[in-house]
Amino acid sequence: MQFISENNLAALIGTSNATVQKWAENGTYPSHTENGIKGFYLEELTTIPEVKEILDSNWNKEFQTTPIREYTSVELFAGGGGLALGLSKAGFKHVLLNEFDKSACNTLRINRPKWNIIEGDVRHINFTPLRNKVDFLSGGFPCQAFSYAGKQGGFNDTRGTLFFELARAVNEIRPKVFMCENVKGLVSHDDGRTFNTIKNTIVELGYTLVEPRVLKAIMYQVPQKRERLILIAIRNDIASKVNFRWPSPYTQVLTLRDALYKSVIYDTDVPKSEGVSYPIKKQKILELVPQGGDWRNLPEEIAKEYLGGSWLLGGGKTGMARRLSLDEPSLTLTCSPCQKQTERCHPLETRPLSVREYARIQTFPDDWLFAGTMSDKYKQIGNAVPVNLACAIGRSLIRLFNDIQTIMPTDTCDCSEAVSQVLKNLQENETERLYEKKIDTIKKKDTKIKQLNFFDLFTEYPNGIISNTLKEMEPDGYCESNRINIDKNVLICLVKKDNTKKFINKNATIYYTGKKFPSTIDLDKLYYFIPYLSGMGIRDLYKIKIARVGTRKEGEKDNNPSEYRLVFEIEYVKTLFPEYRQIPLEIWHTYTDMILKKLISSF
Repeated sequence: MQFISENNLAALIGTSNATVQKWAENGTYPSHTENGIKGFYLEELTTIPEVKEILDSNWNKEFQTTPIREYTSVELFAGGGGLALGLSKAGFKHVLLNEFDKSACNTLRINRPKWNIIEGDVRHINFTPLRNKVDFLSGGFPCQAFSYAGKQGGFNDTRGTLFFELARAVNEIRPKVFMCENVKGLVSHDDGRTFNTIKNTIVELGYTLVEPRVLKAIMYQVPQKRERLILIAIRNDIASKVNFRWPSPYTQVLTLRDALYKSVIYDTDVPKSEGVSYPIKKQKILELVPQGGDWRNLPEEIAKEYLGGSWLLGGGKTGMARRLSLDEPSLTLTCSPCQKQTERCHPLETRPLSVREYARIQTFPDDWLFAGTMSDKYKQIGNAVPVNLACAIGRSLIRLFNDIQTIMPTDTCDCSEAVSQVLKNLQENETERLYEKKIDTIKKKDTKIKQLNFFDLFTEYPNGIISNTLKEMEPDGYCESNRINIDKNVLICLVKKDNTKKFINKNATIYYTGKKFPSTIDLDKLYYFIPYLSGMGIRDLYKIKIARVGTRKEGEKDNNPSEYRLVFEIEYVKTLFPEYRQIPLEIWHTYTDMILKKLISSF
């Protein structure tokens, strides 16, 4: 007979401890006591659906699920990797992941160097090169306010939200199946209109939505009371041929003890790690709270002072001054372990949970490292989908894909070239956006453009050379062949009338900037140089061989060693236009930098 405590049964079925205690008191279910703890035997609770699912579970059989072939995946809003890791463990091969947060991206890179991580705004990514090449797409989009300007509440009414970006990615990639995950409150958000908008969008995309479910993490080998809404949609040409089966639950409810000590999910006790601490005053108060207790266990006067204005509010306020219990699943983790309204105090020590304890409660393996500040780490972990929950869902998805593969056999597509094209398009668009943003900034009235500090630059580059990874070695005869790369950055600089002869004759080998050179120009991206001859315009293209810090008259008798300048060593490549062309010089009317393609296309 499998024993479950009253509190853990309440957590399993999502009801209050008081309700379960009444069941025991009035004999609704036979009550038992083991090791001084009141509870029940699961075998005597078969009328409760969640309990029956556990007793009839196929977890061990489903755990052996393996993919028939390699199924490829794209994930958006990847965060610190909980969902991505779980799906990968289930058998998916991620070909591309996108995340906006820098620290989270570094976490993914540290742990999985071979994953293609795109750091940045999903709104700037064009996924069309991956069309019909990727099997599966997933993402836990942040829930933002939706617009209901349209009558149907469909695809057009999600514009401006991050769900729209996920829907756009689906529309561009056309995967066989896609999945969204979110908080369970999404179903009731704005009286259900938000959820209806999402469902209508899925229909417009040409997909059939599996009846959504809110999955409880504690049913899937996760020692935490966490719930996530899962939406799975199958492309219409496939949907009628297959059935998706939700994962079976694990065979028992795990507790915080299983997270912090050697257990069925960890081979060792939790390793020591960094973590925040309480102020002395707060620590003294929480020392009075027993394991599993909260503010109600404090002396009344201390509780009143600690709760402040919350003392007079309704509700149980059970998250305040809360100490976790080793014998219960953890409360849902937040982005911080020591927020006053959602306290997560260690069960035995008077301190917040450490970073690694947080990670274990989310079932991350101990070798999964987190990048960034301590706050970044807690945030990544707190926002994650528990790895074991993700893995259980992933195994169900692999079973679905195996069924699809049996009925409609297809080969795994090599997505490497498509991913490279996605990255190339993103880089080109990003460069153009940065340029346009720079120009917009310059054109604003009263905008002050900072001047590059040559002395600081010289200090930063002691050898005088400004490194540039774009300046790769070209094959011999580069300049003679007149081959150019129009996707590279070009710097256009004014040449004064008294210094134009060499540039007219196309034999100039060096260009000195003036005293003022704008800090808005990215030196390490410059590749080409075009002289703008005063009164004439532009015509000739040079390659920048070296950009370095020098002085205005270096090598000459009247050289002043403290009068720093930027020095571009250049080499003539070709004549772009048969005659000189006029263009506006934007920055101080002296300099302009842009993509060469943009310059050529403007004429």
